Amino acid sequence: MRAVQSQAYGSYENLSVDIIPKPSLVPKGKILVQIYAVALAPGDVRVLSGKCKELNGVPSFPYIPGGDCCGIVEDMGDSDPALLGFDVGDRIAARFDKFPRDALAEYALISPTMANIVPDNVSSEDAAALASSATIAMHLSKRILKDERVLIIGAGGGVGSHLCQFLKMKGVKFIAGVSRDPDRLTEKPILCHKALDYTTTDILNLDNWETSDPFDTIIDLGGSIWPILLTNEGREKRIVKSAKEGGRFLTTTPDDAWFELHGIFDALAVLLFPSLWRALYSRAWKRSSLPSYTYAMSLDNDIDILNQTLFLASADNLEACIDPRGPFNFTTEGVQEAFKVQESRHAQGKVVISFKSSSPR
Repeated sequence: MRAVQSQAYGSYENLSVDIIPKPSLVPKGKILVQIYAVALAPGDVRVLSGKCKELNGVPSFPYIPGGDCCGIVEDMGDSDPALLGFDVGDRIAARFDKFPRDALAEYALISPTMANIVPDNVSSEDAAALASSATIAMHLSKRILKDERVLIIGAGGGVGSHLCQFLKMKGVKFIAGVSRDPDRLTEKPILCHKALDYTTTDILNLDNWETSDPFDTIIDLGGSIWPILLTNEGREKRIVKSAKEGGRFLTTTPDDAWFELHGIFDALAVLLFPSLWRALYSRAWKRSSLPSYTYAMSLDNDIDILNQTLFLASADNLEACIDPRGPFNFTTEGVQEAFKVQESRHAQGKVVISFKSSSPR
């Protein structure tokens, strides 16, 4: 079978499509799936880079990247179809549950923990994209109330483009988006009420949003906004309400999205300690001038969220947002280009690789 492999840590240039044996045995807790499409995520690039190899590195080389996928179940292994709700021959979407790897191959051994049947009217490429980022977006949307004014940094990315749709479905009062392509954010399916280009406009200047009312919540999906917010603390017109007024700042990433972690202390220093300090600082000493800070972990292994996401897509209430440069072909050149786009952090929606020769959809 064909599979994407990397012989060492490094860049996307290390990736190639090679011929390797098809898995002959299905280990305990795994199922064998014929892959139709794979959606990339930041974790795929991070694992390949080796920047966190001591904590989430690969067990050996060569390794197969990719964790979020859609395909046909070929072998259930020791898994019980009655418990999982699907069986051999069913087309499923799956999100990785521990480490994002092993999916970029014509046949992959995957965990069935976050997997379920894809409705017939949802394409394999859309299903992979939805399993990957729309589930995170749905979980994050549950934190937002209907009467809030919300500012989303990174609204055009994989999570952001789906989060905007969930908030719209929820009837959220005002949704503002930030992206290098603001026009795209005000069009279907994203439909922000207003959008600005962060490369040309001061997005933390309330006047640029043509309103006198500060936002209730800022959701930072790209990182780096909190330090800038601190430097703007003394502005007469605050971009977001203070913690005392109910204002919130939610983020899903550290300030540097391409962080390096080479041990437990590094992980604590990057992921835990700053978040705890900011949460305390914003809720105690600065509660009258800063919003309450929350590091919003949203990678929830809740199968109901995956099921709801696929149902909404089937009912035409949610549209998978796939970067228009893709879906990318399952070739060495196509896979390298897909990883290059993902690494740029400027994807317009999800970066998806399609196994068109294997998929009827």
